[in-house]
Amino acid sequence: MNMTTATHGYALKKTWDAYDVYLFDIDGTLLNCTDAVHYFAFCAALESLSGRALNLDGVTTHGNTDAGILRDALKLAKVSEEQWRPRIGEAQAAMCRFVEERRGDLCIAVLPGVTAILDHLRARGAALGVATGNIAGIGQVKLAHGALLDYFDFGGYSDGYEFRHEVFKGALEKARALAGAEASVCVIGDTPEDIRAARTNGLDVIAVATGTFSFEELEAERPDWCLRSLEELIAKKA
Repeated sequence: MNMTTATHGYALKKTWDAYDVYLFDIDGTLLNCTDAVHYFAFCAALESLSGRALNLDGVTTHGNTDAGILRDALKLAKVSEEQWRPRIGEAQAAMCRFVEERRGDLCIAVLPGVTAILDHLRARGAALGVATGNIAGIGQVKLAHGALLDYFDFGGYSDGYEFRHEVFKGALEKARALAGAEASVCVIGDTPEDIRAARTNGLDVIAVATGTFSFEELEAERPDWCLRSLEELIAKKA
C-alpha cells in the first residue's frame, strides 16, 4: 500500500487512490490554457451587460466561478445589479458560443501526470467528475480539446452557481447519486478556494501547485496533502 503525507496535522483518510469518487478542478489542475479565448469571452459578455468596454483588471479569477467573475467585474465597474443580473444567463450562453466558435484558437496543454493518474483511477474503478468554476459549455470544450472529456463520468460545472462551495455541493450531490450516499469523495485542485470549498462540504482534498498558487500558499490552507505536481502520485501508486 502507498503511504500518504500529512500536512500541518491533516492527512487523507485513505490512501490517495482508494476513494470511490474524485472531483477534479480543470484550469491549473488538469490543464493550462495559454490562449486568451476565455478571457475575451468575458470581455464580450461584460460589454453586453454593461453597455461599455470592460475587462477583468482587478478581478480575482483563479478559484472564482464564471458567474462570480462577471459579478465581481461589474461591481468593480459600478454597474447596477438591476442592469446585469436578469441577463447573466443570456451572457453566459453567449460566452459558450464565443468559445465554441473559436475552439480552433485554443492553446491547451494537459499537465504532467494527468492522463496517467486518470488511467490509474479508472482502472481501480473510481468514478471521476469535475468540480470547476467553468460553465459547462466552456469547460467541456477545454476538456475535449485536451482529449480528457471521455475520462469523466459527470460534471460539476458552475452553471447556476456564483460561488465555488456551491459548485462543489452540486458536484457532491451528483457523486452521491452515482456512487451511493456513503461513497468516499476526494477533491483535487490547485487554488485556495478549492481547498476551502472542499472543507465547506466536508471533503478530503489534495492540493497541487501546478496553477498560479505556490506550494507554500496552498500548504498554508492546510489541505490533506499538498503536491508540487500530480507526477508525484505516479510513484506512489498502490
